[in-house]
Amino acid sequence: MYRPTLNTRDRTGVLAAVLAVHAGLLFALLHLSGAVDLIPDQTALQIFDINAPEPPPPPIIVQEVREKAPENEGEASPPNIKSEATPVVRPKPRIEVPAPPVIVASPTPNQGAAPTQGAAPVPGPGTGAGGVGNGLGAGGSGNGRGGGGGLAAVRTRLATRPLTGRDFPRPLLDAWPRGAIAFMRLRVDANGSVIDCIMDRGTGNRRMDDDLCALVRQRLLFRPALDSAGRPVADWFGYRQEPPR
Repeated sequence: MYRPTLNTRDRTGVLAAVLAVHAGLLFALLHLSGAVDLIPDQTALQIFDINAPEPPPPPIIVQEVREKAPENEGEASPPNIKSEATPVVRPKPRIEVPAPPVIVASPTPNQGAAPTQGAAPVPGPGTGAGGVGNGLGAGGSGNGRGGGGGLAAVRTRLATRPLTGRDFPRPLLDAWPRGAIAFMRLRVDANGSVIDCIMDRGTGNRRMDDDLCALVRQRLLFRPALDSAGRPVADWFGYRQEPPR
């Protein structure tokens, strides 16, 4: 086994020399290329914005204002034509012509010696001019289409007695107004039968008047009218009904 021959003092001196050499080498390395900053520079890592360059200002355009040479003034223009509105003519008012009145005329012309042809607008037992009838006013003994009656030589006459309370049905007799008198016109044919009943003045009750006309047709009989040749013809008869009781 090897054992050092140096004593403790010598070994201490050798170690001190070695440490001095190393310290000198380290100092030389540190100062060989200048001072070395062992702390890294953090300023290089800072964040910054890169702005785009501002555009150049627009060019300034300078316009030259040239003064126009004064122009010579001309003469004034002639006056314009004066316009006037066209006059409007007011239309003439329309004249309304009233319609002519309707004249009732006979559908047949005058025939023979008959004075009228039944053209009256109201019913009546006149001389052929009555508005009620089944003919056109050809006269009592004529051969026309009228029922005639106006030219009867002998007028129709009542063949039976007038109606009394015994002829009236009980309801009509009880409803008859006290003191009421009925006036009617009866059309009698050539056989003496009543063919039409016109109430000129009734009882004031339409239903009672109709019942009275029906009773007259049923109960009354007449002698027919006669013309100038003695032939029976139709005629009108005025009938007055007294209060039945």
